[in-house]
Amino acid sequence: MARISRVLAAIIVAFAIGACGSDSSLPVATGKASIRMINAIPTSPEIGFLIEERALDAVRYKSNSSPESWDDLEYTFNFEIIRPFEDELTRIASQFLDVTREIEYTFLVRGSLDAAVVDVWQIPERSFSGSETIFEMRVGNAADALGLVDVYVGLEGVDPVLGAQVASLAPGEVSAPTDIEEDVYVVTITAAGDPANILFQSVPTRILANQSVIVTAFAGDANDTAPVTVRLFNQLGASSAVTDARFPPTARLIHATSDLGTSDVYDDAALQNRIVADLAFGDITGDIDVAVGEVPITATAPGNVGAILLEDTLTTFAGSRLNYYLTVLSDEVVGSQVFVDRRPVETIARLTFFHSAINHELVDLYVVDAGTTIDDVFPRLITATYGLQASEIRLDAGSYEIYVTTAGEKTILDGPVSLEVALGDVFEAVLLDRVDPSLAEFKLFPPL
Repeated sequence: MARISRVLAAIIVAFAIGACGSDSSLPVATGKASIRMINAIPTSPEIGFLIEERALDAVRYKSNSSPESWDDLEYTFNFEIIRPFEDELTRIASQFLDVTREIEYTFLVRGSLDAAVVDVWQIPERSFSGSETIFEMRVGNAADALGLVDVYVGLEGVDPVLGAQVASLAPGEVSAPTDIEEDVYVVTITAAGDPANILFQSVPTRILANQSVIVTAFAGDANDTAPVTVRLFNQLGASSAVTDARFPPTARLIHATSDLGTSDVYDDAALQNRIVADLAFGDITGDIDVAVGEVPITATAPGNVGAILLEDTLTTFAGSRLNYYLTVLSDEVVGSQVFVDRRPVETIARLTFFHSAINHELVDLYVVDAGTTIDDVFPRLITATYGLQASEIRLDAGSYEIYVTTAGEKTILDGPVSLEVALGDVFEAVLLDRVDPSLAEFKLFPPL
């Protein structure tokens, strides 16, 4: 028996030595490549970007992930979303890639959550010394609704002329790279073959040297004033928005204090441009076009520019939308501007409100199934503070009732307020004082 054990041991040792002397079957990396992702699905939540099963980033619509360096091996890249009212992650797409070193890969995820398409844009990695006067440019079409388009990138004042386009692109396509001198450029997108049919024309934009840039077209969403918008992405993952010069920013005015009488509102210093007449307490306007930058806002008594009730400055940005609340702060009527995310996300509904009920500084908000009391439930939002926009509440589809109470109590200030919810809905509201100071009004915005 001892002799057999010695023989077996000798065989095992010999096998191990032989295995160590053979070539490994595992792949060996020879370098690294750059990997990132762009989310081009307009109604998507954040899309998780994974290399095999390892999470790299979570990417919002019109955004890119942080570039990552990975060995030049074979991988399957996965793309996932979280459906908030389900227990599992949903994998919407996968893409195999045999990675080559010193290549920059960009995964463009477009289409829909139920039928996602992954395009892989690739280019040799580019390094810059910092002294170059040029940038490397590609243009990409990430807007399925645009179809085939021509893209022009030219100096300000130069109209697009057929044949001068830098690329003609179908959705999912990207152009070959070209080197261009740093300057101020206008990006123009037209229907293919028709330079007079302008779909997008940017504000003049300086594109800096010493970078590799993808000029990428997206479908505009509810936060954009134009139907098409453009993002610039460079090789480091930095991004910037480029807006359409033909579409001004907008403001939605909400008269939210009983301390201010019915008013006319002007957006010019000379009080010549009245943007809304007879704005009464509780009124909510639609979106009103305003200028870019520092906009003077003046409220006067109706029909009497000599009776000034409010003077303020509204700060706007190209292509953006905001809400402007006429409210009270420190016993003075003021304007409060809020940027609200209106983009519909198909996996959730969202509700938010601005607290302008000065008689009730702190409140709780309940959202319960229709017909349910609040006696044995916790609030969905605790201690909402006067003068601030409340955090958003995420909802599943269904029939609900809203109650507002004094913070920390079940003392009802308003409710039930009925709410019918479908996935993708975005609800905005304002909390107002009532004539009875023991009550408040939770007022939902009318549809635009």
